[in-house]
Amino acid sequence: MDKNELRSMMKKMRDCLEENIWLEESMELCNKILGLEEYKKARKILSFMNFGSEIKIEILNKEILKAGKELYLPRIEKNGELSVIRYGENFSIGKFGIKEPIGKKYFGELDMIITPGLVFDRFGNRIGYGKGYYDRLFLNYPDTFKLAPIFNFQLLENIQVEEHDIALDMIITKNEILRIKKY
Repeated sequence: MDKNELRSMMKKMRDCLEENIWLEESMELCNKILGLEEYKKARKILSFMNFGSEIKIEILNKEILKAGKELYLPRIEKNGELSVIRYGENFSIGKFGIKEPIGKKYFGELDMIITPGLVFDRFGNRIGYGKGYYDRLFLNYPDTFKLAPIFNFQLLENIQVEEHDIALDMIITKNEILRIKKY
């Protein structure tokens, strides 16, 4: 299967999740992140606003704020760049119908990046939505801890990667926390 076929298949599978299972697993995944040593040490965290059937990450985002950590969210700019914006009260609906923060771009360090995506493998590789936003963003944060909370079925043994793809440090499913060794 090529990347587009995998994207389509995973999106359909995710969209078929019953709402109670989606919510229950979202809560479990968010709680697993809250228990991580990497999370406990992190002060500045880039998360995302879920769209459609992605995990309900707002559960985690609220806890990040409650813990007094700095929450940052992505915003897609007109030039196709993914900007990092500190969480605030004002939002707009972005290019793909995703809620995005209004505010100034942040160029400082981040301790953790929590990323969405569609397909992942046991080597930390990910297939997103096909625009390369996160791969380009990761270039600016080579040493930042990167993880993805995903549903079990989104994790495959191995996926085809390209030269520009940047692997994650951790993948979290309901069944396991997968720490990726990078060489």
